[in-house]
Amino acid sequence: MRMAGIARYRIVNSCAPRPFAGNPICVFLDEPDGSVMQSIATQMNQSCAIFPVRTGEDSYRMRLFTPEREVAYAGSPSLSAAWTMGDGVWTQTTSGAVARIEVKGDMAWMEQPQPIIEEIEEDDLIEGLGLRSIETIVRCTVASNSYVLAVTNDDPAGFAPRPDVLMRPATRFGPALVGAVVRHADDEIEARMFGPAHGVAEDPACGAVAGALGTLMHRHFGTSQTVSLRQGERIGRPSLITVDIGGPAIRVGGRQIAMGEGHVDLP
Repeated sequence: MRMAGIARYRIVNSCAPRPFAGNPICVFLDEPDGSVMQSIATQMNQSCAIFPVRTGEDSYRMRLFTPEREVAYAGSPSLSAAWTMGDGVWTQTTSGAVARIEVKGDMAWMEQPQPIIEEIEEDDLIEGLGLRSIETIVRCTVASNSYVLAVTNDDPAGFAPRPDVLMRPATRFGPALVGAVVRHADDEIEARMFGPAHGVAEDPACGAVAGALGTLMHRHFGTSQTVSLRQGERIGRPSLITVDIGGPAIRVGGRQIAMGEGHVDLP
């Protein structure tokens, strides 16, 4: 639905264990002209602004924007989009993927494609995060998205991100998100993800890479098939994503909390 002059939105905290936590997603309820969507996303300055449009009884299409660019696929914003649509099983279509998302109550679960994971050498990632111990470095491809990740035993609180250095692998492999993951227990991992190429200093909840992280850590480091993925704690936005790779499809889920609403005046 398009309304002349304004575009209404809701702020939904995705993968939030409590209010004022998780990843704040700007979910637009009206579809403005495509030519202003990037400007709106830059103005809102959240990790993602999304524009879902219902196309059927249980389906919708969506465009997604970070403050810097349009993206073809995302995780936690997709959960928020489906949750805003309401309870049920939804088929979401973006330019990068078609996703099945189930919503019940305050939880949303999405099925994710099998990731492509390849080991690489990437000294700029080590330098850019100030890492001391490295188990492996991988490039993960999920749908149309790229991620460059280190598996480390370092304390995530001790990462020393340097955006200028992280921009090198972020642009070389992407635009990609870059970061590192740590195993805390058989059923608990923690990741920090950075998006210098997307205008996102640190992503509080990178749901699109969650399935790949669960797969990587289970295959190579023996974690459980179902794990809790913690993110955002080091920037005051604690997020919790549940990853289940034990079934026929990878499933990623998180709690959704509505935090506010408003509108943007369109030129």
